[in-house]
Amino acid sequence: MAIVVTPLSTAPGSNAKFGATITGVDLNFLTEEDFQMIRNAIYVHKVVVVKGQHDLLPAKQFEFVHRLDPAAERVHGFDTEDVTDETSGVLGPRFNIIPGSTGVTLVGQGYQGDDHYGLKGITAKSTTHFDAHAEPLSLADVANGATRFGAFHFDGVIYGSYPSRVTTLRCVRAPKGPDLTVRWDDGSGHTMTVKPGLTAFIDSAQMYSMLTEEEKNIADHSRWEPAPQPYVWTGTRKIRNSGLGMAPGGETVPLEKLPAWTPEKVYQFPMVWVNPVTGVRSFQVLPDVVRTFYLKKGPDDEEEVVEDGERIRTFLNQIIDRIIKPENILVPTYEEGDIVMFNNWEVMHSSIDFPSSYGSRSMHQCHIPSSTFPAGPVSVS
Repeated sequence: MAIVVTPLSTAPGSNAKFGATITGVDLNFLTEEDFQMIRNAIYVHKVVVVKGQHDLLPAKQFEFVHRLDPAAERVHGFDTEDVTDETSGVLGPRFNIIPGSTGVTLVGQGYQGDDHYGLKGITAKSTTHFDAHAEPLSLADVANGATRFGAFHFDGVIYGSYPSRVTTLRCVRAPKGPDLTVRWDDGSGHTMTVKPGLTAFIDSAQMYSMLTEEEKNIADHSRWEPAPQPYVWTGTRKIRNSGLGMAPGGETVPLEKLPAWTPEKVYQFPMVWVNPVTGVRSFQVLPDVVRTFYLKKGPDDEEEVVEDGERIRTFLNQIIDRIIKPENILVPTYEEGDIVMFNNWEVMHSSIDFPSSYGSRSMHQCHIPSSTFPAGPVSVS
C-alpha cells in the first residue's frame, strides 16, 4: 500500500486553491517515511483529508499530533491549566477527553451512545451560531434548510499557551440529511450550498495576498495582543452573520472583573505568521479576542499603540470582507472514518450548523499547545 497525496480539484469559479486527499496509509501503523509525507502535505496543502481511518485508535491519533511537535506538552490544546469552567467563556462546554487517549476529545452534537470509546452516555453540545451571531436565523429558516458558519477561528487558548500547530479531526459519525444553504445575511446576498456536518476553511495566506503593498508593510511589522482570559473578556459582543469579524455593539468585560490572570501569560503575536516549510506568509488574527494593536509601517517607524476597540474592529473587518466570500471558502468533503488535518497557523476554520433532525455528529478532535511561538517577520515578546 503506497501513500498517495492528491490535490483537491478546484471547482469552476472557486479561488480556494488549497487542500488535498491522502490515501494508502493506516495511521495506526505509520512509518517514518509516511509520517514525513503527511507532515509535508499538511504544510504544503494546508488542509488534508486522510481517507479510510475507520479503525484509528484515539491514542494513535494523539501520538500522531504529538509527533508533529515532540517538545510540546502532552495535553489537548484546550486542556491546559488556564482553561476552567470559569475561564472557558465563549469556548462553550468543556470538552470530553476520550479515556486512554491522553488528549483526544469528543466534539459534536447530540447523543453519543451508551458507551463511546469509554465515554458513558454523553450528549455533546457545541457552540452554534445561535450563541455567537449578532442576528441568528429564525427557527423557521433553519427548518427550511438555512444555516450559517459558526465562527471562523484558529485553535488554541492563546492565554498562557501558544496556538496549536496542527489540528486533526476524525469523523466518526456524520449527520444525515439534505444539503443546507449557508446564508451570509449581511446585505451581500451571498449563499453557499453544503453537505451537513462538514467544516469550512479560509486560507489566511490568500487573505494576506489580498492586502495592498502598504497594508502588507504594516502587517509585516505589526503585532496584536489578545486580552487576558480572552474568551471571557469578549463579553456580550457578537460575531457578524458571515461567521468572521465582529459586529458593532456589545461590551467587553473590564480587566478587573476577569477571572484571575497574570501579565506574563498575555502574549503579543505577529500579525503575519510564516509557514515553516514553504515560507508563505499568512494574515492570522483572531478578531473576537484582540485588545491591542502595535502598528508600525516599517522597521524604523515609530510604533502606534491602538486600544480603541472600534478602530480595531473596522480595521480587521475591511480586510476580512475581501476573503469572506463563497468563492474563497473551502468545504472539503469527508466521510465517516476520514480524518481532516490542517495547518492551524495558516487557515481559519468553522463548523457549520445543521438541524437536530439530521442526527448526531461525532468527531474525535486533537490539537496540542505548540512548544514554540508562531514565527513572523517581526520580533515579538
